[in-house]
Amino acid sequence: MTVAIFGTKVGMTRIFDGETAVAVTVVEVRSNDVLEVKTADKHGYAALKVAVGPLRRKPSKPIAGEFKKADVAPRRFIREIPVIDGVATGGKVTLAALDLAKLVDVSGLIKGRGFAGVMKRHNFSGHKATHGTCKHRGPGSIGCRMDPGKVWKGKRMAGHWGDEQVTVRNLKIVSVDAEKNLVVLKGAIPGATGTLVTLKQA
Repeated sequence: MTVAIFGTKVGMTRIFDGETAVAVTVVEVRSNDVLEVKTADKHGYAALKVAVGPLRRKPSKPIAGEFKKADVAPRRFIREIPVIDGVATGGKVTLAALDLAKLVDVSGLIKGRGFAGVMKRHNFSGHKATHGTCKHRGPGSIGCRMDPGKVWKGKRMAGHWGDEQVTVRNLKIVSVDAEKNLVVLKGAIPGATGTLVTLKQA
């Protein structure tokens, strides 16, 4: 059974394993309140519709009706996670659902960096800086009019960088503080501080 839960990135710090410093990321995982249990018979697939995150603005009337029907306090985000046995509408998915011995895949929205050139976006080395070079940070040749006579799809060029979903796989759970709803993961995860992230176990 796949277990997934949503949390908020708090930030990075380090812990010591003997004399070795280990970089870790702290994620706050408050309870995911279940708004609806979707079934294959009614919806075509099985999932739990959950509400997460602190409320920032008053929800619209249709969304407020969903919270009222499920008897759940309004939250900022509405998301879906795989079904967990024994969880019904109005229930909660908590840290207790995670198996601390298993690795987790963490997904989140990385920072948006706007329009970026090829050196920043794709780590190109750029042109030489001497002997009359006028184009130092450009991409160089991107094609030829004879063969192939076009620019290939997927060619690495300047463009929008960031603000996309990224998944980091197989991170170890270092520790869990159930009282403060905190999970400490080894390594870095996507997104800025305060980003909504998904912790998913196989």
